[in-house]
Amino acid sequence: MTEEENWNPQTAEERPIDAHLAGSLIDSLGANEEGEPPDEPFGAAEALVDDAVRERATDVHLDPEARGLRVRMRIDGVMRDAALLAPQQGYRLINQLKSLGGIDPIAQFGADEARFGLEREEGQIDLRLAVVPSLHGQKLTLRVLDPRQVVYGIHELGLNETSLERIQHWLASLGGVFAVAGPVGAGKTTTLYALLHGLKLQACSVSTLEDPVEYSVDGINQVQIDQEHGLTFPEGLRALARHDPDVILVGELRDAATARAAYGAAALGRTILTTLHSRDAAGAVTTLRYYGLNDRDIATTLSVVVAQRLVRTLCPHCRRETAPTDEEKRWFELIEVPLPDSSWEPGRCDRCGQSGFFGQTGVFEVWRLEEEDYHLLLDGATERAIRTSLAARDHKHFLADALDKAQSGVTTLAEVQRLHLAGPALSPSAGTPGGSD
Repeated sequence: MTEEENWNPQTAEERPIDAHLAGSLIDSLGANEEGEPPDEPFGAAEALVDDAVRERATDVHLDPEARGLRVRMRIDGVMRDAALLAPQQGYRLINQLKSLGGIDPIAQFGADEARFGLEREEGQIDLRLAVVPSLHGQKLTLRVLDPRQVVYGIHELGLNETSLERIQHWLASLGGVFAVAGPVGAGKTTTLYALLHGLKLQACSVSTLEDPVEYSVDGINQVQIDQEHGLTFPEGLRALARHDPDVILVGELRDAATARAAYGAAALGRTILTTLHSRDAAGAVTTLRYYGLNDRDIATTLSVVVAQRLVRTLCPHCRRETAPTDEEKRWFELIEVPLPDSSWEPGRCDRCGQSGFFGQTGVFEVWRLEEEDYHLLLDGATERAIRTSLAARDHKHFLADALDKAQSGVTTLAEVQRLHLAGPALSPSAGTPGGSD
């Protein structure tokens, strides 16, 4: 009996495996233990993509271990183990995916990446593949870009009525810098794409600089950054300025040179959409200062900051209303926020794959800068001073938006706690998380 035939994933690891997530893959490998049929050279790879699309996975991780290959899927922002494959099964799957992406399956020791598409019943699925060598073999990560999951309008993001109105008012006039702030995985790019779909209907020329370009948007000029050939964000901005754009999307302000180039374009009358990393809206000012922008540059060009995070949404078919737990009560005491009368918890049903959650939504803070903010910035106000000023004007911090969604049954208090939003910098004495619409 061969090692592959003797393989028993149930005894290989005690960590729970949701094998139903990889049902098509497991069936494909089980049906082809003696080798791939000649008319299905990519059967396992295509089965894995089918599984990922069916389960709404945004990423699939193939992690090599001492005894085989672990298949994991990121669903609603959470990693879940889907399968443990025998070494030969894992080797076969990796080679198929690399071949589909045009990567030499024989190469074992270099990092590589590729982009390709597969036609499935649901339509074309765009895939982005990254390969890197690790201790036990090659690790692959597959980003699954399903066009059906694209958000096509800002009204689909989860914004409350006041925040939505602030963005719509800005869209009616445009101008300055519109910055979306948050950590990696906060849904910033999704928000920018939703804005793009609105802008393409307007009488203006829109171009983007992205690394990478994730989705193609008809009516928008999208430029892929190419560091290897000298097309960086600053160079791209300078090049696009000669093509008469009204709006330029800069995928990310990741360094001082890009920030200076973007704000220089805004000072010349271009509208700039971009993302950056900060803890909340007021923190975006600190990030811009860190990149070397002076307070006058920020005050005269920054128009809107949207700070956001993502939370899992409760399955509406099995969610249950319940009383706050003792741990949740202690957390509310810590952040000095009134305890809600009730909270919600996930159930389990077939519609949500027994997870209790289905999809994600954003929690938002939308700061539309006003005259008072202009003077605060010129005076070099600190983050704390900006937050205090905003709270005095009934500005709603996104921690308050998250708590509203938890109390109304959109998500759970545990999801809000998972965002790690509490802390001295965001205490009520600094102007958050209170406020109302």
